[in-house]
Amino acid sequence: MRVRILTHTPEPEKTVAAAARLCYSSAGACEIMENLTEEKISSFIQKLMDMGHMSPTEHVTFTFAVEGVSRTLLAQLTRHRIASYSVQSLRYNNPFKEELKKEDEAGAVQLRSGNETYLKGFIYAGGEKALYKNFIEESGVSPALSGEIPGENLSHYVRGIFDAAGQIFDGSFAVAFPGTFSSILARTPFKLAAGGEKLLLSGRDAADFCLYIYGGVDFAGSLYLREKFVELCRRSADFFSGIKKQLEDYIATRYYSVLPEAVAKNPEAVLVYIDALETSKKSYLAMVKMGVDKEDARYVLPMGTRTNLVMTMNVRSLYNFFNLRCCERAQTEIRELARMMLAEVKKIAPNLFKKAGAPCEATGFCPEGDLSCGRYPVRN
Repeated sequence: MRVRILTHTPEPEKTVAAAARLCYSSAGACEIMENLTEEKISSFIQKLMDMGHMSPTEHVTFTFAVEGVSRTLLAQLTRHRIASYSVQSLRYNNPFKEELKKEDEAGAVQLRSGNETYLKGFIYAGGEKALYKNFIEESGVSPALSGEIPGENLSHYVRGIFDAAGQIFDGSFAVAFPGTFSSILARTPFKLAAGGEKLLLSGRDAADFCLYIYGGVDFAGSLYLREKFVELCRRSADFFSGIKKQLEDYIATRYYSVLPEAVAKNPEAVLVYIDALETSKKSYLAMVKMGVDKEDARYVLPMGTRTNLVMTMNVRSLYNFFNLRCCERAQTEIRELARMMLAEVKKIAPNLFKKAGAPCEATGFCPEGDLSCGRYPVRN
């Protein structure tokens, strides 16, 4: 998600102060503007905020460019009605237009080559062939020594060995291989330490090794043992942090979608989410190729599909938006957006937005009653 202020009312704090002062002055607005000092502006705005006299703030607007948010967020955002929105059209900006033009033959060849290389390592290390029976029979792949594997495919080969024979240890996170694979593992960028009959990597080195063997993985098409991948994520925070960024980029690039925060925290849920995105995308492409209009085929696309928009709100509307959406009880994505927007407007008009945000932060009390998150005491 990216947020940037495109434009705003010039001298926003001075404009609000002048409009408010006009209500109590016999002078005209132009004369008031000319005579306002920084000290007077700050003092007058503080008085307005303390009184809750918000109508003068409607004279000031901010226009935001918001990029990389979901259609779920858009549905929530448009409930804030005193605003103007211009939204990127999925009809005229099709994220899958290249795939509709032609099949990605080079990508398919690369994926198949990676999977065959993985299986060569998996079978060589004694992996259970029944897990990939259909693929093995279809491709006719057989075990191979690492010397037969080109460098660009080595990570796939080693991932196959890891899935077949690698071990994961708790405590100080470590991965281990039987010592018989020393010559193969010596081709990787990592130096595994000998520990009895095993070869070991621990801590950050082990996490980096795992990131290496999962680098470039197509999570919808590549071969890997899901259970082992999930176990790695749960046992190593360093690995999970690195692979989560890879997953976010993969989802954004392949599906033009957002990875929700709660899903991102659970590696097993992320893989289920990818399964759903893959099914949705395939269904969309299939319908378009059947001749279904794109604007009707897109009904099957998920609410997580990304979009970009331009949004304009006046300061009073922004206060209402921040009051509702900066709260911990707001949905995570729109809460992140609200907090990013608030940070941006405070750079331009700090006095004007001094009390903006979740209501508890301004008053010291939570208005949510039994639904309170517990950060502040509930007002009885």
